[in-house]
Amino acid sequence: MPPYAEDAEDPEGTPVPTTLRKAARKATVAALSGALGAGLLTAAAVGAAPAAQAATTCAGTASLYGVLPDGRLTFSTITPATGELKKVLVGADLGFEPRAMATLNFNTVLVTSTTGALYRLDVLTNNTSLVLERPPVKLFDSGWTHDKLTYDGHGHLYGTAGGILIQYLVSQPKPTGSAHIGQRKEIGGGFVLKTLTAAGDDRLLATTAAGALYSYTIDGAGGWARDDLKTSGWSAFDQLVSPGGGLYYGRIPTTGAMYWYKDANPADGSGSDIAYHNDTPVNTGGWTQQLLSAQPGTFTCTTSSDPLDGTDIPAVKAAGRELMNAYDGGAWNSTTQWNCLDQLWTKESGWRYWADNPSSTAYGIPQALPGSKMDAFGDDWRTNPITQIKWGLSYIDGRYGTPCAAWNHFLANNWY
Repeated sequence: MPPYAEDAEDPEGTPVPTTLRKAARKATVAALSGALGAGLLTAAAVGAAPAAQAATTCAGTASLYGVLPDGRLTFSTITPATGELKKVLVGADLGFEPRAMATLNFNTVLVTSTTGALYRLDVLTNNTSLVLERPPVKLFDSGWTHDKLTYDGHGHLYGTAGGILIQYLVSQPKPTGSAHIGQRKEIGGGFVLKTLTAAGDDRLLATTAAGALYSYTIDGAGGWARDDLKTSGWSAFDQLVSPGGGLYYGRIPTTGAMYWYKDANPADGSGSDIAYHNDTPVNTGGWTQQLLSAQPGTFTCTTSSDPLDGTDIPAVKAAGRELMNAYDGGAWNSTTQWNCLDQLWTKESGWRYWADNPSSTAYGIPQALPGSKMDAFGDDWRTNPITQIKWGLSYIDGRYGTPCAAWNHFLANNWY
């Protein structure tokens, strides 16, 4: 089997509810020549390091809340590095018929009802359970007739009703009513949209029934500007959500499939730099929720004009350890996990960001196959070791759980 980070077979996982079954993923396997042995690269493969440019790196998670047709709440996490579904939890029935929803933070979700009421859901979740801390709290009895709702993670809640885009100020992480959700402002009319999601601070992403993909920017005075990212091709989605950082997920209702996309620069007003990952969907079926909402701002990208010197291998390793120690709130912060990661990527690439496997398209420090899949964590994936390390940590987390589990798999199979 190939000694590189690739989706070479359907991963074995724990059973999930049939409404959200994990579908088989496409595998792309390239045979390596015997000269590569256990993954050690030839000198020619690492001989020339391309010059690094301005560094744009991304990091974070993708967490999605949803509501099933029977009224039960769901919580799903997706590995940003590969688009793989990592976890699915199903909770209790909400007790009312929902119409629109928006996630404020990890444990607070707003949901409107078909009768125009607005509820706050106080969620408690971990790796195995999803429950409501208390019954849904009704914040408003009526008036919330929005067909779509989304929160930008920076204090503004947006909704559409009758084609009008409306903005609200949310001043508390757990609002109790009009004291914390107010300053209603009508942004404008003509917003007859099929989907609507927040993509950043006062930035919205939407699709139309005709398949156009739009990006909206709202200014402080309530004015707005629209960029037409795509004029067609997005009509199949009835749900579109974004955890930020130019990462977009779209659900197709006819099949229950979920696809993912990465916009290299979501603020540039252009859709030409959107990478389509249609060959590696999150799932080919099973997403039956009638509503979906991403926790905002959990995936972010930053740009620096002073990137790390990737040819300084000790410095790259030091950065790798720092990123590993901070990953998932410090869950991997141990000498044992670092030793496993160090051995794994020393074996794969010698921690060289330009390591290019001559017998495949595996590339970089984690030897992603193909290397282009690292674009999810930055458009500078060819030359930025930080982008590659962040992608590699996310891949390991989604596939194996820990660096040591990945290293042990490598030792047993000669690939990971």
